Amino acid sequence: MKAVGSTLLAMALAVATGPGHGQSFHYVEPGVASCPAAPAPGAAASAPKPVSRGVPVPGRITVSCGFDQGSYTVTLNSTDPGATFSPKTLLVNFGRVAGSGAFSVTFSTLGPQSISTTITSNMGSPVVRGQFVSLDNEVNVVPR
Repeated sequence: MKAVGSTLLAMALAVATGPGHGQSFHYVEPGVASCPAAPAPGAAASAPKPVSRGVPVPGRITVSCGFDQGSYTVTLNSTDPGATFSPKTLLVNFGRVAGSGAFSVTFSTLGPQSISTTITSNMGSPVVRGQFVSLDNEVNVVPR
């Protein structure tokens, strides 16, 4: 029952923080019952949302499972080489995001762009097996 609740929570978060509300990334880990299931490939229902070049777009990472073995740095990346993040890295300590998990990204290159994350173990913490997923990590950068 707990896995179903976690899956429903992740789906509710994805809907509530969907394309109209910025970029949202949720941590999923295979084989961990408390983690929501990763969305099926092609689950995004619409075309990438348009965002204006040079205008910050809000985002957030959420963790509801995993990361319980230590400290980790989550780094935000973009296919836009000129994109800027504030902050660029977020910290997850023993299953909790340090701070709110909020960030913003400002794109500089027109056209389709996407955001991804990388997870680095800190201070000898074991590697996590999961990843951050998002249904809204692709945007279409347009002129202001």
